[in-house]
Order: sequence, then structure tokens, then C-alpha cells
Amino acid sequence: MHARKPPGYRDRFHQFRDQRGRAADRGQVRIRAGDGFRSRRAHRRGGTVNRAFHRVLPALVVGGLLAAAAAVYALSSGDIIKQGVEAYRGGNYKRALELFTQALRLDPGGAKPHYFIGSALEKLGEPDSAMAEYQTAVRIDPKYVEALTGLGNLLRKQGKLEEGTAGLQEAVKYNPKDPPALYALGQAYLKDKKWDQALAVFRKGTLLKQGRALFLDGVALALEGKGEIKQAEEMFIRARETDPNNLRVRLDLGGFYERKKIPVLAAPEYVKAAELDPKNPEAHYLAGRALVAMNEFNAGLSSFMRAIEVDSTSAPAYLEAGRLYFRANRPQDAADKFRAYTGFKPDDPEGYIELGRALAKSPVPGDREEAIVVLEKANELLEKANEGAPSEGKPKNCEVVGALGKLYFDKRDNENALKYYDLYAQCADTLMTAEEHLRLGTLYVAVKDSAKAAPQLSRALEMDSTLARDANFQLGFLYFARQDHARAIPYFESALKADSTFMPALLNLGLAKLAVKESAAGVDILRRALAVNPKETRARVWIAQTLTALDSLPEAFEMYQSAIAQDSTNAEACRGAGVVLLLQKNWPEAVGYLERGVQLEPENLQGHVWLAQAYSNSGDISKAKIEFNKALDIDPNNKDASRGLELIRKYEQQKALKKSGATPSGAAPSAAKSGGGTP
Repeated sequence: MHARKPPGYRDRFHQFRDQRGRAADRGQVRIRAGDGFRSRRAHRRGGTVNRAFHRVLPALVVGGLLAAAAAVYALSSGDIIKQGVEAYRGGNYKRALELFTQALRLDPGGAKPHYFIGSALEKLGEPDSAMAEYQTAVRIDPKYVEALTGLGNLLRKQGKLEEGTAGLQEAVKYNPKDPPALYALGQAYLKDKKWDQALAVFRKGTLLKQGRALFLDGVALALEGKGEIKQAEEMFIRARETDPNNLRVRLDLGGFYERKKIPVLAAPEYVKAAELDPKNPEAHYLAGRALVAMNEFNAGLSSFMRAIEVDSTSAPAYLEAGRLYFRANRPQDAADKFRAYTGFKPDDPEGYIELGRALAKSPVPGDREEAIVVLEKANELLEKANEGAPSEGKPKNCEVVGALGKLYFDKRDNENALKYYDLYAQCADTLMTAEEHLRLGTLYVAVKDSAKAAPQLSRALEMDSTLARDANFQLGFLYFARQDHARAIPYFESALKADSTFMPALLNLGLAKLAVKESAAGVDILRRALAVNPKETRARVWIAQTLTALDSLPEAFEMYQSAIAQDSTNAEACRGAGVVLLLQKNWPEAVGYLERGVQLEPENLQGHVWLAQAYSNSGDISKAKIEFNKALDIDPNNKDASRGLELIRKYEQQKALKKSGATPSGAAPSAAKSGGGTP
């Protein structure tokens, strides 16, 4: 009989046993028939053991050690994977990858390490390497549902929709009750707009114990896709009630209300989502967008700034924050945000458009120049994006060309302004404001294109009567430039009805009156201009020129002198005063004024002619010849200068003959003989 086993026997670790299974150093040995002599002591105390067992013992020890080692290795690999999963959930994907790789070295034939390595690589932005790991995991274990799900999702992300969906279907086939696989397949059907199939999958998911709220959310999205809006809303609310703290459900319900254009219901869902996951930039961004739609601009800006704080690369948050700063008339702050956006999205023209608008409004010197460069970049990107698209003769980038036209117009770069405004008129004729019609008409006037100018200016007048002054003036100037002074006069008069002190209209109306021989009326209007602005030297000069033409020389000279007193650098006034003195035959004093005029404007041809005449009449023939030659250098075909030199040559010939004893009649050439005229 065997001895009774003591309590706790099975809970103890036992030594290796002999043939009868008793411990070698424990208990009395009972003698049975057929037994040989044995010691009651362990063999280490002088006893003996069976020789057969002695031969088997080394093999048992080695096998046991190997089995124990294998168990230790498997356990270590699993523990390391658990550590990697914790790092992965904490967002430390590099550390997770290191741990999963370490687990693979301990378990090179296992599928799990490959799957987890693929998950980490996908998060680190290495989809090709992740794909290889998923495929390896599936090759090792063709029914590995998690790996099939990861592979299917990644294939779809890479645009291989059918292949990816097939992988997800296979995962669900192997385990129809696996929540992640079932949810991923439903999401794939949603993205492919296969609403009925998505609905069927998500309804199956609602029967599972895990993830019911997410599957209800999926049912709602599928119903919305089918157009069953009321049922979809009810299902969204059920999903929220099932799990009020589910981030995905809150975001999807907020999106549902946003698509229905009910921001007052969308905002609370997004705000709650941001509370559930404060480190989620998308939740803060969406909350900000919904709040802005509710006209809660400050709260919206705060949400955008929190999104940027959480993720400094959140490009959409920078864009929307910049728009709010621009709306608040803070163009510099707006420009800072738009610059950041263009840094993250260098190929998106929207960022450059917004940045250009902000810079154009900035008070900082040089920002308007930068705005032109930025908007040119936006225009380039838009043209590149629209290559190959039917244009119908109209530019696609209407807003940009309009902004560029205005910037160049303000810069007085009429050539580029007209280039862009002309394009703008093609695409936005019915959308153009009265001010834009006026600007475009003004540009057409500058290039003397009356056929295009008149309709634009007339449209501006029709749209906004407050633009009557500028529009009428431009129409008048259009005819004035064509020297159709009679048709210009009514428009200048209409401009003055809108603003009786509008200096350009006063000056041009005065000149137009003079041109149609209404000298008295013209002078009166120019005197009105002087009364409006006593510092207006142009009016003084034009009045003086008119008085000169009317032979009112003393009054004309006085007006020229007042113009010079007002502006000593006015070359036209100096020349005019010199001509008056020339006509009064006051040669020496005329020389002084005319020399000053030539110094101020050495390229003025008529100034050299008049100065030469003054020198000639003063008897300084050598200087007269120099000035006539300077005039011919400017215009070799100038008749006044050629005639003046011819008279000087004749005078010199007569003088030479007189010296030689001949008695010809002659004198130095005078102003009347050598040509020239009043300014």
C-alpha cells in the first residue's frame, strides 16, 4: 500500500521521482515481496538508484529546461507586445515600433508582431513598409482577422478600393462577430456610398455587446446617405444616449447638424467632443467652425487657437483664425496666420488669396507690394489647376485678377491694372461694383479706348449716383483727350454740379473753354480754381498763357510771377515770363527767366529756341547759336531753330561784307524774324 498523500500535495513543486514515484529522501520504505534491498536515505547519502533511471535522467532534465525556456520566451514576447500597445495608445509610435520589433526577435515565426509592427509603421507615415508587415502576418496566419482588417483599410487608403474591401469582407467572413472588422467594412461601404450594404453591416454590429454606440452611429450615417433624414437623426440620438462620452458619435452628430445647416445644434456636439478629447485638434477646429456659423466669433477664435495649441501644424485652424482676424480688421495678425497656412499648404491657392487680401489691407509699408507678389502666386496656382478645363474665354480666378487690378491701379501701374481689370470684366461683369466699373473705365480712358471706357463709366453712373463727379469727369476727359472739347464741356460741368470745388474738373473745363475760343469764360473758370486752391500753380500758368494770347502782357507777366513765387521750380512759368518779356522786347530780363527755364527742363525744345531768340536779340550771337544747335540736337527737323541759325548766318555774312567795305543793309536777327511763339 502507498502512504496517504498529505494536504496540499498537488500545490507543491516535486522533485524528479524513481520507478515508484516516491520522493527519494522522504518517507519510510516498506518491503514488499520481490523488492531488493534499498536504503531509506537519499542516494547522495550512500543509497543507490535504479540504473535505468540514471540513464534517462539527463534527457529529462534537458527536455524540461527547453520546455521551460520556450515558455519564458513566449511570455516575454507577449509582455513586450503589451508594452508596445500601451506606447501606441499613448501616441508614442516610435517607441511602440521598437517594442514590437523586439517582440518579433523573440517570436520570429509569430503573426502578431508583424501585425503590430505594421500598425506602428502606418502611423509613422510608412504605408509601403506597413503593407509588407500586414501581408507577412496574413501569410503566416491567413485567418488573422486583425491583420486582414489592417491590410484592407490600408489598401483602401492607397486607392485600391475593391482589393481593400475584399480584404475586409474576408476578415468578417472568418469572424463575423469581430467588432473592428465589421465596423471597418461598414465604413468602407459608407465611403463607397453603398448605403444598403453599409446599413446591413452596421445593423449586425448593433447586436454585438461591444461598440453598440458606434454601430448605431454607422446606421445613422447610412440612413442619412439614403435620404432618410428623420430616421437618421433619431438613430444619432440613440447612439449618443447609448454612449454619451463616445468621441466619434459626438463628431458625427455634429457633422450631421452642420450638413443640415443647424450650427446651433452642431456646436454643442463639437464642444463636447473637444472636452472628451482635449488633445484632438479636429474637435477644437470643428467646434470653432460651428461657433463662427452661429456668429460667436470670439468663442470660435478661441477654439481655433486651442486647435493650434494642441497641434501646431493644424493648417485648417490657421486658415480660419486668419479669416476671423481679417474680419476683425486686424490684417497683420491675419497675415501671420495665413503665412503659416501657406507654409503647411504651399500648393493651395486659397491660402495665398487670403494672405494677399490681408497684406493689401495692412498699414505696414511694403505689405501692398508683397500682396502683389502673393496674389500673382495664387493666380499662377489657379491657372495651373485649371489647365485643360474649358474656359469659355473667361478666367477661372476672378477674385484674384480683380484684387490684382485694384492693387496695380492704386500703384498707378496702369498697364498691369488694365491687364487684370480687363480679365476681371470678362468673368465678373454682372458682379462688378460701381467702383470697379469706374476704375476700369478710368483705365480705358488712360489708354484712349473710348469704345470700352464709355460703357464702363456709364454703368458706374447708373449703379451709384454718388460717383457722378468722378464718372462724369472721366467721360469729359475721354473727349478732351480726343480734342473734342465741345463734347467734353457738358461732362465737366456735370462733374462740377456734383462737386463745385473739384479741381481737375475746374482746370479741364477752363482749358476746354479756352480751346473753343471762349477765352473770357475759360479765364473766369481758372480764376475759380485759384480761389478754391490758391496754391494751384497750373491754374496761374494757364491763365497767364491765355492772357498772353490775348495780348494782356502786363497782367500775364504778373500771373507768371505769382506762379514762380508759389513754385520757383516751375519751368513752364519761367519760360512763360521770359516769352512775355521777349514780346515786350525786354531782352536782357527775358534772358534771365529763359535761362532758368532751360536749367529746370533742359530737354524742353521750345525753351532752347526762345532762349536763343533772346540771346540773338540781345546781340549775344555766339550763345544764340549754341542754343539753336541744342534745339536741333533734340529735334533735327525743328524749323524755328533752323530758321534762326539761317538768319544768324546771313547776319554774319552781312557783317563781314560791311567790314570789307560793302554797304549792305541788315541787323541782328530779331525774335519776330527768327520765329517762335507763345507757350
